[in-house]
Amino acid sequence: MVHRQQPEAVARMKLVVPKRSSSFAALATGLACAVAGLWLSRHYPIEPIAMTALWAAIAVASFFGWQMLPLLVPALVPVIGFAPWTGWITFEELDLLVLAVAAGGYLALALSTPSRRPVPWRYRALRWRAAVRVLMAVFGLSVAIAVWRGFEHAGGLQFSFWQGFQEPMNSLRAGKSFALVLLLLPLWQKASDLRPSSVLRLTRVAWVAVLALTALGALWERWIYTGLLDFSTDYRTTSWFWEMNVGGASLDGALALSVPFTLLWALRERRPGRFALALVVLLVGFYACLTTFSRGVYLAVPAGMALCALLWVAQRRMGLDAPRPDGPPAYVYPGNDGSVPLGWSVGVIAGTALAAWLLFGTGGYRALLALAGSVAVLLAMPASRAAWPRGQTRALLVLAPVPAVLLALAGGLLIDLIPKGAYVLDGALVLLGLMLGWIWRGGLTQPAQAFALAACWMATLAGAGLVAAHWGGGRNLGMTAAVLALLAVAWIATQWSPRVGSDLRTAGWRIRGLVWTACLLVCAVVAALGGGAYIGQRMSTGQQDFEGRLDHWRTGLGLLKTMDEWLLGKGSGRFPASFANGGPFDERVGDYRLNPPRAEPLPIGMAASAEQFPGPTVTLTSGLHQMGNGEMFRLSQRLPNVSGDVGATVVLRSQFQTRLRVEVCEKFLLYPLRCIDREVEIKPQGGGWQTVQLALGHAPDDFGGPAWAPRRLTASVTQNWRGGVLEIASVAIVDSVHGPLLRNGDFSDGLAHWFFSSDRYHMPFHMKSLPAHVLFEQGLFGLALWSALLVTALWRCALGAARRHPLAPAVAGGLLGFLVVGLFDSLIDAPRIAFLFYTLLALGLGLRTPSRKPMREGDSPDDSSLGVETELPDFDTDLEDAPEVRRAMAAAGVKLAPPSR
Repeated sequence: MVHRQQPEAVARMKLVVPKRSSSFAALATGLACAVAGLWLSRHYPIEPIAMTALWAAIAVASFFGWQMLPLLVPALVPVIGFAPWTGWITFEELDLLVLAVAAGGYLALALSTPSRRPVPWRYRALRWRAAVRVLMAVFGLSVAIAVWRGFEHAGGLQFSFWQGFQEPMNSLRAGKSFALVLLLLPLWQKASDLRPSSVLRLTRVAWVAVLALTALGALWERWIYTGLLDFSTDYRTTSWFWEMNVGGASLDGALALSVPFTLLWALRERRPGRFALALVVLLVGFYACLTTFSRGVYLAVPAGMALCALLWVAQRRMGLDAPRPDGPPAYVYPGNDGSVPLGWSVGVIAGTALAAWLLFGTGGYRALLALAGSVAVLLAMPASRAAWPRGQTRALLVLAPVPAVLLALAGGLLIDLIPKGAYVLDGALVLLGLMLGWIWRGGLTQPAQAFALAACWMATLAGAGLVAAHWGGGRNLGMTAAVLALLAVAWIATQWSPRVGSDLRTAGWRIRGLVWTACLLVCAVVAALGGGAYIGQRMSTGQQDFEGRLDHWRTGLGLLKTMDEWLLGKGSGRFPASFANGGPFDERVGDYRLNPPRAEPLPIGMAASAEQFPGPTVTLTSGLHQMGNGEMFRLSQRLPNVSGDVGATVVLRSQFQTRLRVEVCEKFLLYPLRCIDREVEIKPQGGGWQTVQLALGHAPDDFGGPAWAPRRLTASVTQNWRGGVLEIASVAIVDSVHGPLLRNGDFSDGLAHWFFSSDRYHMPFHMKSLPAHVLFEQGLFGLALWSALLVTALWRCALGAARRHPLAPAVAGGLLGFLVVGLFDSLIDAPRIAFLFYTLLALGLGLRTPSRKPMREGDSPDDSSLGVETELPDFDTDLEDAPEVRRAMAAAGVKLAPPSR
């Protein structure tokens, strides 16, 4: 690392009085964000005082850490959505976070001076050109027009915290994300001007965190609700994204955006520990992708990763093959391990895929794990450092399978006598092979070493065969033996000539780790396809679903009636209401509305509920589509615990006959596991108020799961009736242990704590196409501007001014993957996902490749008397360890610490 010395007093932030117009503008912006943030936090549905204190703490932290926090905001996006507990959807925790970070950051810009001055222009890594700024501003104007048209289409602005998807405030909910991103851009710019390396390090950390948190949420959900290896249950993961309460692809979009960043981290990382961590995050992310059961994700994530890898290879070649004509050598991107043996890597992955497909039918998941262990031993084999006669080499190759054959014969006789002996034996062989590969990692110098490794690898194949035979009860032993023998013969064939098969052995450990990760992923895909009925069903209905999408797109675009709607759009967030009012009659969905208190006389016989009247009520409607348990529109609330006998009391009235259903279920978001419920038919009774009491039954003793792995409990009120309309004054659910379970059951606090969902009927809530969604909301003008921004960002990162920036491959891969998912879903109608997308889009539009020439003392506008360090704008945390860079920096007179490795 660069040697830095700063006096402590100088390193601290200095407070100043604003004097320039830019400082006054920053002060006004910071104060406006502070007022808005404090106002929102004071209206937060849960513990507003605590939320206000937390908001203020984040704002203060941002004041002192404004060079870091704005770049880290995306990291928290997956886990800061609490609508199922709060009932907020128009405003949410993301708004509070951005306002707090912006308030602290802008006040810091206005009232303080940083401890360093901006680096010279050529070292800056983030800058939006004038044409790009104009394009972004015009698109921002298009979004503002769409929000305004949305209000007009809904009958005018009617402010409320508790409006749904068909009411005016949904326009603000759907259109605010781009404004939140624009609010952070000046802070990114200022932070990048001071320390260009922060754009790389903090952005990479933030987006890797997006994948890690999203994938961990999916992993937890599958573990608790279905089991990690259950790929047959009709259950699609939602992770932390409550926006999928009415379907959508929020999880898909988050995965498509973030996977390329983790791949790029693994491709560039040189430290073994961090490289292993990157592979773990990738594997968990792949598992999350697999459990979405989304064909769009299965196409988008590989496409994004492929583009990221190709651009990384292009950068790598530019770094190696483009020396600077003016003296110092070009930067070598860290972690280069020589040429990538692409052919052999593909061969190993393809062979693993074929063997996994053939073995899974006889050995199940355990055989695939054993196969993955054998591949790990194969990839751990070091290269030879000494040559011995070709005849001796071939003799060793011929003799290597002999111990494996003897082991297979002995194991076959003893497999039934030792419980789980096959698993223990295979695990021991894999560990032995990995240990030998580590001991001789410097290279093989003796024929005996080569024979020991080859025999050990062959023995792991025999161990995999024993595992398959034990799991399958001896079925298809001939098939298993033939597959494993084919792998052994194929490997011997590649080693028969000393000039064949050596590339993979000489590859660096990072390349081998990535190849093994790909093999493990292949085994997981084979297991999901071969052992999961649901994923096969999803694949078999692809043509039918695509035709349904086409019909839905035609219906949605058919709602644009006039020329101004085609040019400017229907308005932000107006698709659900437009479809409900103008779509097919038998496809209209349910809805809910909060009604303000009304003064009216109490009906006779309602003295017991007099304290609840007059007061607010909720009108709950059901859809006109074919009704089923998964198609009901539910008004729900999270419950902490449920025990004993459970009962419900609902005060309601209806003008028409309907059927009320009250249920308490173990439910993460969409799919219930176990429920206690009751339905009752509701007669109009002249439209008067009536009290309905239902005995839901006795909760199972383990309802909600164990304390160390709890399952969420959700209480819901719904109608099992097409076209039903209920006006609900209060809902109470009690059990014999805890008493009342619901909060705000009389709606006196609006819809605080209440949430809504439609488990399986989703099409009327979404346009189901990203370009068509932008067209519907912002018209042809908005779609043209949006497309221009996206194409510009992709061009800049792939072929333009940002193509040499280390983040460019991941940015381009993320945008491409998101676009592929967006071919079949709206995505940006969920504000958090829209924020992530526009954040990455803005980053791609602003990245530029800084100069690769080390900064010299004369280049800096600062001097040591000001306490400002001379810093090389590093491309990666290990850049200064590259030999060429160290020589160039030493020639420039820069003091260097010892290499980190």
